[in-house]
Amino acid sequence: MLLFLFLLIAQHSYGKEIEETLDAADLIAYYGYPVERHYVTTDDGYTSEVQRIPRGRDERSIDGCSKRPVVFFMHGLFASSHEYLFNLPSQSPAFVFADAGFDVWLGNVRGTEYGLNHTKFTPSDPSFWNFTLYDYSHFDLRQQIEHALEKTGHKSLFYVGHSQGTTVMFARLAEADAKWQSKIRMFFAMGPTAGFLKPLMPFTLLERDYLQKLIQFVLDGRFGIKPVMVPKDVTSKIVDFCSTKILSYFCTAGLHVALNLESLGQVNSSRLPIFLSHFPSATSTLNILHWMQIFKYHELRRLDLGEERNLIAYGQTEAPKLDIKNIVAQTILYFSKDDQITDEVDVREIIIKNMGPGLIENYDLDHFTHADFAIGLRATDEVYKPIIYRIYKELKLKGC
Repeated sequence: MLLFLFLLIAQHSYGKEIEETLDAADLIAYYGYPVERHYVTTDDGYTSEVQRIPRGRDERSIDGCSKRPVVFFMHGLFASSHEYLFNLPSQSPAFVFADAGFDVWLGNVRGTEYGLNHTKFTPSDPSFWNFTLYDYSHFDLRQQIEHALEKTGHKSLFYVGHSQGTTVMFARLAEADAKWQSKIRMFFAMGPTAGFLKPLMPFTLLERDYLQKLIQFVLDGRFGIKPVMVPKDVTSKIVDFCSTKILSYFCTAGLHVALNLESLGQVNSSRLPIFLSHFPSATSTLNILHWMQIFKYHELRRLDLGEERNLIAYGQTEAPKLDIKNIVAQTILYFSKDDQITDEVDVREIIIKNMGPGLIENYDLDHFTHADFAIGLRATDEVYKPIIYRIYKELKLKGC
């Protein structure tokens, strides 16, 4: 027993991997890429950092283009721009796209570690957390894209989203006019999410009276509007725990169970401490409530405040629908039947059947879980490179 404790303590004395300690911009620089930090303040006062990789390490450009086309990435729920940097440069989409000749921008929404500033509030103020994914879409996403276009002088860009990063673009395009939609030359949706059909706990409890009363308490602000987060000191302890050779097996096994990761080499388990050092990021209780309502209504709507409040806020008793039939921007979907969050049925029945003329292609991939689109080792060859070649085709056909 004493020997076991000695070995355990010895393992905890290791030094952290440098990637665990670096923020997104510093990590980009660490790997030898040029990087810029941009700060975008929205109309409602939130300031988020957006990272830019203006070119790859070999300064490659694209034939026929006087300046590099812009590819803008947006992360998923509980993530940040770091999700596109988790693996080695040959496996991380931000680096893969930069090396392919693109001007890469990495967006971040309010509430993440890159979006904790506001003109009036601090994160300790309940009012700071008064937002949902609609605010991500209507303010953060919209204005960060407009900032990238302004800084680069382009009229349009290519957009890549994962999970919630697709949801906020579906919402943005659903309410945007054709002029704004023209800013999105192509929308590549990985693990696309615009509604759910299958029952999934705990969202199936939404119809219960006691939970409806609890939700009303939240909407009334009686509990205060709080962040949903894991404190960094807790995350650090988990990382230290999982970094020991003795215990890393149990953490890896837990990760596979929690995220339903397959055992076919999709995830590099040795990088688990790096993943956990930058995940999860915070969101708001109202955003989680909004996601619960997406499960309840099987479609995208504004936050449902109840009939009386809806009438005050929206001028109608029901929360307005964000209709994806309105989307005309070219959209391409990447999904999988092995994705336990947004599965093949959800994509086919909710998105493909209901989308407007913007949907031009969709790809059903084998053996991709929801997380694999961001951190899977096969994603470079089966998702990122196909997207790059599809953009090359678009540029060749229609010009830069």
